[in-house]
Amino acid sequence: MVRAMHTLTPPATDLSGEALFARIRPLLAGVQTPAWYIGGEVNEIVKQPATLLGRVALIYPDNYAIGMSHYGLKILYHVVNQQPDLAAERCFTPFPDFADRLRAAGLPLYSLETKTPLARFDVLAFTLQAELTLTNVLETLDLSGIALRSEQRRDDDPVVIVGGAGAWNPQTLAEVIDLVVLGDGEETIVPLVREAAKLRRDGVARREIVIALARQFGCVYAPGLWDEQRHSDGRLAGYLPRVAGLPAKVRGAYVFDLDATEFPTAPIVPHTRVVHDRVSLEVMRGCVHGCRFCQAGMITRPWRIRSPKKLVELARASYLATGVDEIGLLSLSTSDYPYLQQTIALLRKEFAGKEVHLSLPSLRVNEQLRLLPFENGEGRKGGLTLAPEVATDRLRQMISKPIKNEDLYAGVREAFKNGWDHVKLYFMIGVPGEIESDVDGIVEMAENCARIGKEIHGRYAEVHAAVSTFVPKPFVPYQWDGILPLDEIIARQRYLISLKRIKSVRIDCHRPEQSFLEAILARGDRRVGAAVIRAHELGARFDEWGEHFNGERWKQAFADCGIDWAGEATRSWSFDEPLPWDMLDAGPTREYLIEEAKKSRAAISTQNCFGAACNRCGVDTKDCFDLKHAMPLLPHV
Repeated sequence: MVRAMHTLTPPATDLSGEALFARIRPLLAGVQTPAWYIGGEVNEIVKQPATLLGRVALIYPDNYAIGMSHYGLKILYHVVNQQPDLAAERCFTPFPDFADRLRAAGLPLYSLETKTPLARFDVLAFTLQAELTLTNVLETLDLSGIALRSEQRRDDDPVVIVGGAGAWNPQTLAEVIDLVVLGDGEETIVPLVREAAKLRRDGVARREIVIALARQFGCVYAPGLWDEQRHSDGRLAGYLPRVAGLPAKVRGAYVFDLDATEFPTAPIVPHTRVVHDRVSLEVMRGCVHGCRFCQAGMITRPWRIRSPKKLVELARASYLATGVDEIGLLSLSTSDYPYLQQTIALLRKEFAGKEVHLSLPSLRVNEQLRLLPFENGEGRKGGLTLAPEVATDRLRQMISKPIKNEDLYAGVREAFKNGWDHVKLYFMIGVPGEIESDVDGIVEMAENCARIGKEIHGRYAEVHAAVSTFVPKPFVPYQWDGILPLDEIIARQRYLISLKRIKSVRIDCHRPEQSFLEAILARGDRRVGAAVIRAHELGARFDEWGEHFNGERWKQAFADCGIDWAGEATRSWSFDEPLPWDMLDAGPTREYLIEEAKKSRAAISTQNCFGAACNRCGVDTKDCFDLKHAMPLLPHV
């Protein structure tokens, strides 16, 4: 069934704050977790709008429990609110139960801090982390009474921007968004919001604001200022700017010195449980490894770290401001942090007797995993989470992730000896070059972990193997490869589950149609973007949630737009084809990624760039050299 689109007019001047919330409050009775929609949490920052130059609504297009766990949103909230003339407020996409009540009542979506309708902000800033949240961007705009297509908006509507990992292919939302802000946002968000607000107050037209910002900021891409070109047979031919003064390549921004950059030591304490209910300390950003499937490791280069001394200072301040009893050491691969053992020792000394638990949510399987101090001490014990991704040496060479089974098993054994009671392992199937024995190895590894538990405790340990399907992403060596056909994904998942023999081992596979859709959206051009809008018209929202995802709805949307969704997902591209993100510069060059793709096919891995050797990926060599050679000077205490 097609859902009627929201057709709100701009809210009346007085319909904000308590006046608006007085009409919304009765709608919360009976919805799931009404605390998601009320604000007023500890450490929330509320500023009087009349005293400000500009305001930005930071929007995570998923529910409160997911969005409040996102580290980047906390950073941006802190950075903007440090400015006396600016304010950042929060909004999350409401679950369908509350969204439908807002629509029925004709009331707009609003910020949590001041209950201001989103349409009255200067800037709406969406964080895109996953492709399946694209329809939630549309849902949020629709609930705000803001036209979905940028060209249909009024001059007094907010400037709509997106950032985050999901922004590195901006074409699927090209009709919707005004600007894409690429890379680290800490040093960009403040001047961008300030300039946008100033131009709006000077009465500059929306289109001229977008042009001005795209020219001024080197990390900003304005899709509406570029025309998509096609060959006579419909194939993508590339993109051409339609105004002068735009950069030929838009380079993602990055902060150089993590010790010096702003950090939120008084994060908001949610009213209710959220996915990651802890204080997160980012120990490093970027990665020296070049796993060929991993977008995050490519787009966050160069590698930067925080010193142990700074981490202890931040942990102390965060604990005093929140009282949260879990501190997570965050990065793409925390066990690669060169001062991990020293930092753990310092933090345990700092919080001795306070029952503060240290968590390491992202551990790489390497020799350091064997040495991590799993001794009994303060805090809780739970499960060890590891991401081997694949389970055979042959496939590891192909994806360039040279881990060793013995390191994984040694780490698991130490964990079980010292109080951990289960293991969670993340795997992928469908990686280019995968054969049947690679699938067999997944079950073998999971069951070997269960047997290690039996050696130590006399019973098989609980092991949870979470198995996703490989999805090609922009700016990785596998970006030219398609996903497996849908029937082949289903067949491999069934085969995998049929191999399991130990009852304490659980194998969960990601829903095939969701992976299939993710692959289309990850590499989609503007034709795919039209299908996203059509899917939302048909009722699509919260597509990451199994209870809300509807594959038939998406098939209809693609059919209505003349797109073969199976062909779009599974097609492998040639190296010389134009890509929807060719005008963006994430760091690694096209030439480097092609070379890595060819090495994968030859089962040749690439040594990580931790040492003196440079793989010449395209990231500024001097920056990488200076950062890595400054590390030994960092204090260990």
